[in-house]
Amino acid sequence: MARLLNEYDFDSVLAAEGELLKNRKHLKKSALARYTEYFDTKCRGSKEEMEKAKLVIPGGIQHNLANNHPFQLAIEKADGPYLYDIDGNRYIDFLCAGGPTILGNNWPSVQQAALKHLSEQGPVSGLYSVYERELAEMIVKHVPGVEMFRALASGTEADIIAIRLARAYTGKKHIIRFRGGYHGWSDQLVYNDNGKRDYIKAGIPSDCFQNTHAVPINDVEALEAEILKYQDDGGVAAFIMEAVGQDSGAVPTTKEYHKAARELCDKYGMLLIYDEVVTAFRLGMSGAQGIFGTKPDLTVFGKIIGGGFGNSGGVGGRREIMEMLAAGISAESLNKVKVGGTLTANPLTTLAGLTVLRELESGEVHRELDKVSDYFMRGLADITDRYDVPAVLFHHSSILHIDVSGLAYVDYYCSPDDPKYMDMLMASYMDYIGFSMALAAEGLIIANGGKTYFPYGSIGIVDDALDVYERVFKEYE
Repeated sequence: MARLLNEYDFDSVLAAEGELLKNRKHLKKSALARYTEYFDTKCRGSKEEMEKAKLVIPGGIQHNLANNHPFQLAIEKADGPYLYDIDGNRYIDFLCAGGPTILGNNWPSVQQAALKHLSEQGPVSGLYSVYERELAEMIVKHVPGVEMFRALASGTEADIIAIRLARAYTGKKHIIRFRGGYHGWSDQLVYNDNGKRDYIKAGIPSDCFQNTHAVPINDVEALEAEILKYQDDGGVAAFIMEAVGQDSGAVPTTKEYHKAARELCDKYGMLLIYDEVVTAFRLGMSGAQGIFGTKPDLTVFGKIIGGGFGNSGGVGGRREIMEMLAAGISAESLNKVKVGGTLTANPLTTLAGLTVLRELESGEVHRELDKVSDYFMRGLADITDRYDVPAVLFHHSSILHIDVSGLAYVDYYCSPDDPKYMDMLMASYMDYIGFSMALAAEGLIIANGGKTYFPYGSIGIVDDALDVYERVFKEYE
């Protein structure tokens, strides 16, 4: 059987990705032609909608998850494990809105709670609701590093406030992050790889990058060297990291690295910030920090804590740090860290998130997801072995890593200064987007070439999903 890798063994994953880049296979031209025809003939409504959208929306789309090849699908119905487009095509949903749909689409208890609330109160009042406290209590109860929680309207906002808090608390100015990591679209955090890709900088003053620095993942010596570099220039306020690694763990962190990062932050008077926008409550009630056994000083949350409803995010952490946040604008807040947002902690979203977390609290959903995700990935390993398709396979519980392109690892094996670099990058990218196109044409949705999540509501159709992957993998040569 093909090897299913340990999700915390970065060296083995890195070596496997190197072999993949050398021996990668590609979809047959006949298969690519057939899949392209599927979109042209079976998805005409989506294609027409895309052309209309381009007239009034830049590029025709408004979020990266919809940026699928060869064009976005217009979804008009979501039910349980399935999505339906405006042409009537049905797809197994392994995108899960980028992670927050843990239970399944339009989950009955969440739907009922939301409809009851809307019928009685409407979506937002601008005033306090008890759901705010109840959600905060749930997060404090289960997430080890959180003693207080403050809701915000998105993961991007939460990352902004996390680094603002870190600077206010430590009195230092520099922020260190992973190369290739993602912490939202703010000017200071969108930068992610030492300026090698200038497109990231468009519209952002260069001054915004002066205090943000990137280090390679899992390299303890590089992290300490970067900290020391700025010791006499304002110091480092925080190290912020996606808890399982770049791109929901596609480039995974090791348990040893987490321990070392915690020790370095303590040694140099920095805050350790975990971005758990994807991992909180998907990997278990205690998130990634429960698995790694480390306590960050601050934890960033995103759409999962709103049950997938809009205006969802937040930051939690140690009490003495969190108490620096302003609770509204008043005389008492003059020396506090400013934060706001009219739709922050709106009752509809907090109720939806609270309803999901209550269903997860018993642990049964996570136990089943762990078991079925492992079954699915082992079945996938059998399929790739059967059709002799090189693939790197591992999973963080129900976050699935199924790589046939090596795109995230090109920089590890080819320098951006190498004349072959762009050719290698584009070849990997074409395989990356082709894979998701093939899956969609066969009836299963993931993000464009990458993010793959298993929802609880799909447990009953796991073998149907394996059949989709088998139909795709048999088209590689």
